[in-house]
Amino acid sequence: MRRLLIVALIALVVMIGTASAYTPDIWDAAGEGPAGDLTLKPGETVTLSYRMQSISIVEYGMILPYTSQVNVFSGPGSASDITITTPENVTVPSANTYTDVGAITISIAANAPAGTIYRVSIGAGPVIIESEIDSASRYVNSEIPEFPTIALPVAAILGLAFFMQRRKEE
Repeated sequence: MRRLLIVALIALVVMIGTASAYTPDIWDAAGEGPAGDLTLKPGETVTLSYRMQSISIVEYGMILPYTSQVNVFSGPGSASDITITTPENVTVPSANTYTDVGAITISIAANAPAGTIYRVSIGAGPVIIESEIDSASRYVNSEIPEFPTIALPVAAILGLAFFMQRRKEE
């Protein structure tokens, strides 16, 4: 009977630890709603907020360190193309939800290759693992230059070559 009580107590502690994990999300800069996947031009920076939902009483007042991770989802870029800046810690309030407004900045390097998709994960807790419940992630796309940005200079060069050839013939 004593062993059964000890096993039940250990199971209860494990379940409380599992149930106490909050649900995170990445919101827009003003903290007014979820941010979708981002498209940034090389050299751009975006400000975002970190939202914690379903905070349990066990977590009230806890000081959690921010963590972040960048992975290249596809394309020629590298994880070092993205810089994430967050406060050192977040103190969990005594409430069911909390939004750390404007706490996160994500920057993409000016020389980052276009067409790369990065997966950015941000969490508040000791370790960040992609499948872990206390981290949220978004995809950051390195914008591909628009068609006119490439086509107009090419057309201008071809036009000049045609014009010069025509003058040469006259």
